[in-house]
Amino acid sequence: MPELVFRTPSIPATVGGELPLSAFLLTPSQGAAARAMLGYVASLPLPGPDPQLLAVVVAIRAARGGTGNVIGADLSALRLCDATAAVAALRRLGWQIADTIFDNARDAPPTAVTVPDLAHDADPLAIGRQSRSRVSGWTKQVLSAKPVRKLPPAARLGAWVGNGQAAERS
Repeated sequence: MPELVFRTPSIPATVGGELPLSAFLLTPSQGAAARAMLGYVASLPLPGPDPQLLAVVVAIRAARGGTGNVIGADLSALRLCDATAAVAALRRLGWQIADTIFDNARDAPPTAVTVPDLAHDADPLAIGRQSRSRVSGWTKQVLSAKPVRKLPPAARLGAWVGNGQAAERS
């Protein structure tokens, strides 16, 4: 049986010649914040990958204080198989989501989404402001990366989980 050898490819110091690669990596504490979010979302009784993927994005934005803003373009970018059913699943958990979340107009105002589990405690997931913002941006990068952006929600959720676990070892 041949021996498998894993090599790390040479990574350029910049991405697209503009931002340093480190701008897209998480620090150990930010990786821990991402995994805490993963643990929270995994504990939710959701019926499939569509509501789980939406829950990841919303919960990260609501991690500090229980309310986060989502716009229709965010929902469209997730490319859910059934966005209406995903929102309904979150509503069944008591998440307060207005129908304006489906508005894709350029000038549509953000929809405030309240996650009751995260609103009761001042900082239930112990995520700092900068970590929350960084994990949110990192999540957007992972979910919109060219290799995964057109994959079904389950595969994109897997990419997010895999990258979150890899951040632990970075």
